Amino acid sequence: MVAEIRFCLPIGKWWFLSPYAKFPIKMEVDGKFYIFPTVEHYYQAMKFYASDERFHTIMNLKNPDEARLITKTPEYKINRRVDFDKNKFNIMEKGMRAKFMQNLEAAEMLKATKKDVLIKSCVVCYKCGFGEGSTQNRMGKILMKIRAELSGL
Repeated sequence: MVAEIRFCLPIGKWWFLSPYAKFPIKMEVDGKFYIFPTVEHYYQAMKFYASDERFHTIMNLKNPDEARLITKTPEYKINRRVDFDKNKFNIMEKGMRAKFMQNLEAAEMLKATKKDVLIKSCVVCYKCGFGEGSTQNRMGKILMKIRAELSGL
């Protein structure tokens, strides 16, 4: 029987599905490799070029929610990467794929969700199209796509 799995923050049984979950990822950005503490750090830092000090500030914040919130401040709303909005869904998918490809424990937990429908149920994320309130549930779709790749389906 297929069930629905609803997740948001890195808490509870489904904590590992969140981009806030503490699985570091190594990513190439603007020709150099960087290690981000979470996918959320990567996603938020990608609003800026690696040559921008704000990129490094975000990357080094302790908390993924701090990384999200700092980009809402006036000094972080200007002079962003020109193609971020056009590519934000691809950036998130690339980060989530890296998380599960680079962290075996996370990959095994994702595969264990079998064919359940994954739904990001988060009031903050519906605005950008990642959560269920947007009617798009892009995060859930990204995770189910990665799960199928990992499972060889």
